Amino acid sequence: MKKIVFDLDNVLLFLSSDWDSFYQEFIDKYNIQVNPKELYNLIDDFGKSNKEIVVTDEFFCKWMSEKLSFNFTENILSDYLNYYASIPLLNTDKVYEVLKELSNNYELIAYSDWWTLNQIKRLKKYNLDQFFKKIYGFDILPKKTSYTAIKTIIKNEKIEDFIFIGDNIELDLSIPKSMGINTIFFNYKKIEQTEYEEISDIQELLKIL
Repeated sequence: MKKIVFDLDNVLLFLSSDWDSFYQEFIDKYNIQVNPKELYNLIDDFGKSNKEIVVTDEFFCKWMSEKLSFNFTENILSDYLNYYASIPLLNTDKVYEVLKELSNNYELIAYSDWWTLNQIKRLKKYNLDQFFKKIYGFDILPKKTSYTAIKTIIKNEKIEDFIFIGDNIELDLSIPKSMGINTIFFNYKKIEQTEYEEISDIQELLKIL
């Protein structure tokens, strides 16, 4: 095994407990008629749908405008992403040390159902971007539930050279596993399951890889 493909959010990047205050500030600025949790869930719902497309700002804004009955423009999206990138992250020192050690022996790839440049911005904030050979978002490749996207990452290389790590079995791991690719379930929520090899702490990777 030579290459590790990481999901980012809730595997390497965990929002601080005060994330909702950043959302509330954004909501108040544009007088959007939702609370922070509703906005978070709505955007999460977008991430679980529209599986086979490469996401554009225009498409996302149209989708959000329809759901919110509010003109969610591309300028507002840009502002939202700035708010999102400013939310502090947890355990970044531990993640740094794990990625640093893994990068000595493996090629690290990030594949996220989020905007590529926004994820790079968040990683750069904690000097984590340096460890990744490639970083893909859903504005470059279709979402992780797409065979096309997984095949693009694998290219003509051997599938046994890859391992995918994610916190959501359906969204992150089911397609790679169905293709015969090794997977690890980051089970920080302690969900009962027996089908996937799992860890609950990122440091466990250093013991099993």
